[in-house]
Amino acid sequence: MHSYSFVQLKSENEMFTKAAVLRSIIDNTVVMAREQDLYNHLIPIRNMSPIHWFSEDLIDTDAKALGVYLALLMVRFKGSYFTDEKMEARNIITIIKEPLSRLLIGNEMYEAVKSAELFLKRMFSHHTTTQIYDEKGRNLLEEIEAQYYDRFKNACYKYFKRDVIGETEESLEITKEILREIKKGVSIERRTTTSVGTVSISETSVESYLRHRKGKELGRKYYKSLLASGIFAIKHDFNIIVPAPFLEDEFIEKLAPPEEVKRVSKTEEISVRTQVKGKPEWKKLEEIVRDVLVYLGFSARTNERLRSRGGGEIEVDVWADKRISGTKFYVYASCKYWNKDVDRRTIDEEFGRTLQLINIPHLKIFIAKRLTEPAKSTALADGFIVIELGEKASMENPEEIYNIIYSHLRELFVGIAPPELQRIAREAKEISERLKSLAEEIEKIST
Repeated sequence: MHSYSFVQLKSENEMFTKAAVLRSIIDNTVVMAREQDLYNHLIPIRNMSPIHWFSEDLIDTDAKALGVYLALLMVRFKGSYFTDEKMEARNIITIIKEPLSRLLIGNEMYEAVKSAELFLKRMFSHHTTTQIYDEKGRNLLEEIEAQYYDRFKNACYKYFKRDVIGETEESLEITKEILREIKKGVSIERRTTTSVGTVSISETSVESYLRHRKGKELGRKYYKSLLASGIFAIKHDFNIIVPAPFLEDEFIEKLAPPEEVKRVSKTEEISVRTQVKGKPEWKKLEEIVRDVLVYLGFSARTNERLRSRGGGEIEVDVWADKRISGTKFYVYASCKYWNKDVDRRTIDEEFGRTLQLINIPHLKIFIAKRLTEPAKSTALADGFIVIELGEKASMENPEEIYNIIYSHLRELFVGIAPPELQRIAREAKEISERLKSLAEEIEKIST
């Protein structure tokens, strides 16, 4: 591994500026990460974007993520109107305010616009309009979309307005039909597509298709509902941008986001309080555990009914999975938010349930306020990871419970990683912090 030190630049004629040094560090960091298969490992190493001016503070809430995503897609699919970067940025913001206003109000609208403005400011402070609208610029934007796709997808799904599509069988079927046709790109003309599947389609061909299928009035009605719902994210210059999350097969089938994308980021922990308010204590705990696992990179569901070896079904408090190198890694979590200590009999029952599942979990977690000593010893001997919340952990403060569970599981995943990967993770974190500091310094210099 290369080591770097930030030395003072000695003269104006130095070959590398600070920005060049930064670029070199980022490139080497990404190469090392790929060589070690870091991206596919369980450890959730974050903030390793190869684009130094893009950082997660731009998308640390769903509203911000949606604003940045629409701005990114607008730049990716449109042509440059102005050579002046500030005028171009203002033009883009003006265009995306309309679709954002259909989905957001109040503080969320303000957050989305401000984050989009900051994204454009950072981008145009490092790239001219000529650079950003050529092939390399388009590839750069697609790189951001791909790296943060899950975050953008979560934002799209959160603000998706299904109710405007309608609940009749006809309205649901025509919406699914349109999305399938857009994916095929035959009856509805596709202009261009990003690497993850976001498409720009011809507005004229969509209207023509709907008019042919449903007549002029109904066709126009369905067209407007697709715009209002957020599926047709941006309409501009006779083109419509449809984000990739709305073209995923699972979404098209249900016309609803899969449950597992409902995630809570560490920067949004305060939202846990709102999510769990008014629910039974056991239900609150299950949802917090699910959110922690989703944040750690798993697909997770609560109260999942799974097939048993005996032919029936077993309901699991929290069930999670993640594909790792071609294999699905399963997590079983039992949540017992009881006022009494959990006894050994309960542990024996839980262990028996795991053995009856068709897919035996690779990781078993037992979470409770307290366990008796015999119960705890048995749980550990049976291969459970035991997390005791203690008396101080209260559902009046769900953030505290979230942090307790997150800390235990993150330490577990880091601890079971190979020593070399642990070392890379630590060094990557250090480099990430240094990159962020230097990026801020460069931004100050360039503004």
